[in-house]
Amino acid sequence: MHFLCDEVGIDYSKFIDSLAANKKEMEMAQEFGVSAETIRGLREHFYKVEAITGNYGQD
Repeated sequence: MHFLCDEVGIDYSKFIDSLAANKKEMEMAQEFGVSAETIRGLREHFYKVEAITGNYGQD
């Protein structure tokens, strides 16, 4: 996920904070200077892929 955010010029931590704040796609797109479609793709990737593989350090 870090790599994908870096590719489009979005700070990963700020992106995660925006998701946590439940911001709308258009609001995030304006904030980060990218299209709403880009935000939608990142959001979908985060919830579909990171939610499955992102459980680091669990026994």
